[in-house]
Amino acid sequence: MFARLILLSASSFFLFTSISPIRAETCKPLPLVGGEGSTVTKTVSQPTIPTRFGNITNNNWNTDWAVSGGNNNFKRYVVTITSEDDNAFDVRMYLKYSDQTADEFFNQESVTINPSKPLKIASNPRKGTQPYQVNLFVNGIASFGKTYTATVMGCN
Repeated sequence: MFARLILLSASSFFLFTSISPIRAETCKPLPLVGGEGSTVTKTVSQPTIPTRFGNITNNNWNTDWAVSGGNNNFKRYVVTITSEDDNAFDVRMYLKYSDQTADEFFNQESVTINPSKPLKIASNPRKGTQPYQVNLFVNGIASFGKTYTATVMGCN
């Protein structure tokens, strides 16, 4: 009787998994635009100071990752930001499209990022189209001189 119950349970498990297979999500890192690799580490700079003769300083608040063409029909994009200390940053994220529009999918001031808890944010692209870039914008007066690391993954 006990052996029969185990056999029945195993058969039920097999039937359940064959009817509703579990499919793991596959993600791949996106390459940086104008850089090497897929991860960037930045120390937040001061704002750009323009003059009529050109800029005295340029900020480093924007970072873009390229969504390569081909068969990459990603269902979502995941941005991960880490910091070695408890630091607060103003963070905005966008999916940028070839028609010169962008979808903002995150906008929050004074986001605290600490070493034990990275900030992970996911976004889905518009139906029927893929963005060509994922943009991360990090700044904030309280974050000048503070360092963060970011990467973006495209997931199917």
